[in-house]
Amino acid sequence: MRVSRMSVGVLVGVSGIAVSGAMAQAPDPLPSTTVLELTTFATISTIDRSGAIDLDHCRDGSGRVFVSTNEGKIFIFNQDGDPLGVFLDLNEPGVLSDFRDVFRVSTNGLSYSAFHPDYAIPGAPGEGKLYTMSMSETPGARAPDYSGAALPSRPGDVPATYVINEWTVDASDPNRIDTSTQREVIRFQFAGRVTDSHCVGQMMFDPYARPGDEAYGLLYLGLGDMNSGSGNPGWQHVQDRDNPFGKILRLDPLQNGADAYRVPASNFYADGGPLLDDDGNTEEIYAWGMRNPQNLSFVRGGNGQGRLVVFDIGNEDFEEINIVDNGDNHGWTRYDGPGDGNLDTVLRLPPGATLTFPAAVYDHEIPNTPGAPPTSENTAIVGGFPVVDPDDPSFGEQVVFSDLARGAFFHASVDALLSADASGTQADVYVMNVSVDGSAPGAFVDILGVSRADPRFGRDEAGRVFVVSRVIDTIWVADLVIDQAEACYADCDESGALDVFDFLCFQNAFDMGDTKADCDGNGSIDLFDFLCFQNAFDDGC
Repeated sequence: MRVSRMSVGVLVGVSGIAVSGAMAQAPDPLPSTTVLELTTFATISTIDRSGAIDLDHCRDGSGRVFVSTNEGKIFIFNQDGDPLGVFLDLNEPGVLSDFRDVFRVSTNGLSYSAFHPDYAIPGAPGEGKLYTMSMSETPGARAPDYSGAALPSRPGDVPATYVINEWTVDASDPNRIDTSTQREVIRFQFAGRVTDSHCVGQMMFDPYARPGDEAYGLLYLGLGDMNSGSGNPGWQHVQDRDNPFGKILRLDPLQNGADAYRVPASNFYADGGPLLDDDGNTEEIYAWGMRNPQNLSFVRGGNGQGRLVVFDIGNEDFEEINIVDNGDNHGWTRYDGPGDGNLDTVLRLPPGATLTFPAAVYDHEIPNTPGAPPTSENTAIVGGFPVVDPDDPSFGEQVVFSDLARGAFFHASVDALLSADASGTQADVYVMNVSVDGSAPGAFVDILGVSRADPRFGRDEAGRVFVVSRVIDTIWVADLVIDQAEACYADCDESGALDVFDFLCFQNAFDMGDTKADCDGNGSIDLFDFLCFQNAFDDGC
């Protein structure tokens, strides 16, 4: 929801409900006629409650899925759910000397991972590369690149350190990481009341970016505000640009000469100076004013480009879905969702920045299933993907998401979210019943027999949507599928079909020296790009 700096007043929701600066309750989610059907795909045979948190694929045509767990392992399964072993184990001797495998909270130990979009492109800079976010002992192997310890508005003095590492797959075994290739990209030290105070969130590359696009190969990641407590204290550091906390960051994680990574020149605060130049300017910032941006996703915008979706875990009143663009300020702690927060927090809105409210919210009184009365319990949003129901054309394209504590599952229209973001309204949210392995539709927690579900979403190369749970080491595949397939490089003219016109499109880009023709992403346009394009076309990607 976007408003100008001077127009923060009464906002009108799509359901005709006035939303004011003092709003403290959202409309109840509407009952959905869609049942989310989950079928067991695989189980993880490992230590008790290993903490499955992330599931992804590597875009290499193999159909494999990779499941990251807090214990420090990434497990591989084939497309049928058969186990293929352990891809990476951070607890193996000599792998990461300062790895901290604490399981109590979801972002401890190993949390999120991301495959470089060049992973399966021979000779490309990102070929075979994987990025992981993990917790480190404090003090760790080296000093942090960014620390919250000296910030005046830091929530506490308990340090917690998290590290992004780069790894390369073993040249002789596609099911194993070569751990000797480990390279540290960036290190953050948080300063909260406890070690798990709103620290790291998900990492993700834009799946809709093509080679040559400005966003291609850029890693987006969310960092929390360092405070897991309630209330609206004046965490001014979330608004300030001298630190990365309470922000969405964007960087190119590949080695850049003597630097461990590169900051895109288009980042809002990029000033062209040296990396980590200690000038009070955190150039990695893409957007700010976040509380705990735990999950990221992308939807395709009207121009075909990816739009970043951030699921921000809320405070006492709201859980948020945000459409996030470069230079967005999402208001925390001056605003809590679309309502007032701490009135003493000074908003940072330099020229070109936009104050942006959520495109959809739900509050902490929600029904777990359609038709159930709303109840007041712990809540924390967790994000998913843009999906369709193959058996129900009326379902349309929806973003599916859930709640960590309650295990309720929701959806909201992609078009409605984008429209709400553009027009200053809020999209409706729908709550679904769930069926697990053919059970009667109902609440996820009731079907599993647990008090807290901790669901997380994942996807495979075929567009299937998966759900994992940190409390039950089971992987389910859903009946919903991702509607917007990742960008097919061979579809040069973006017609949706692979034909001779794509060759003409590529030839034209090649002749003009257009970066769109840099298929292998190596920075030069040459005959190897023709081979790369031909392979992409033959593979039907």
